[in-house]
Amino acid sequence: MFRRVVSAVVLVSVTLVVVLFAPPILYLIALGIIGSLSLYEYFRLTQKMGLRGQPWFGYAGFWLLLVGFRGAWFPAGMLSTNLLVAAFLAAMWRRDPVRDRVLGMMVNLVGIFYLGLCLYPSFALRYSFGNHLGLEWTLALLAVIWTGDTAAFLAGKKFGRTPFAPQLSPQKTNEGAVAGLLAGLLVALLLRRFLFADLPLRHVVATSLLVGMFGQLGDLAESMLKRAAAVKDSSNLIPGHGGVLDRIDSLLFAFPIMYLYLQQIY
Repeated sequence: MFRRVVSAVVLVSVTLVVVLFAPPILYLIALGIIGSLSLYEYFRLTQKMGLRGQPWFGYAGFWLLLVGFRGAWFPAGMLSTNLLVAAFLAAMWRRDPVRDRVLGMMVNLVGIFYLGLCLYPSFALRYSFGNHLGLEWTLALLAVIWTGDTAAFLAGKKFGRTPFAPQLSPQKTNEGAVAGLLAGLLVALLLRRFLFADLPLRHVVATSLLVGMFGQLGDLAESMLKRAAAVKDSSNLIPGHGGVLDRIDSLLFAFPIMYLYLQQIY
């Protein structure tokens, strides 16, 4: 437990420093490092499932999406289409049975789009709505996810009775899920009351609930991968917490839904 607390304090502190002070280019590099580490863990999981992707193609494709979206050199749809074509070409030149080539190509594309398409919205959220608003909404999202994850874990452990998704994550319960949503809403309201008074109340409520729900779905998505690979954690990189992917799984679904929502109101 001590290692888990210390790791959490370090991770939160580093994250807040990056969110508060990093210029866009360093922010993007930080996302790239996080995504690359997560992609490494993803390929380890797929290997344990008996699926062999091409990590070199995965890393190249991930960075291409990340940098390409930021640079806006090509329309997002065109960039993604070209990456899809490249994945087919890379599979064609593999020296493996055709079935392994196709499965490996699918592994590559899921990993690239999972990390690339879900991580980049965190950059867009931070900078697309202006430095001030982007900072406030980003901090609100992080607070909702972190608080919700902690509340869901504690409430589920203490009061959990009804399994939430037993085949995907046996330890998660309905009671924990509800507690996580309510705790996330509460912290969002407190932040709005004392720090971010310029954020519209109805949108704070709506986004906190959306972020809370999609954060839990993101957690389940990664749990599904781990169950298929028959492992508890994506890696042991972070003492007491598992891997990088274990720490950002909730954020991967939360960032896109928050960004999509805010695009409709600004």
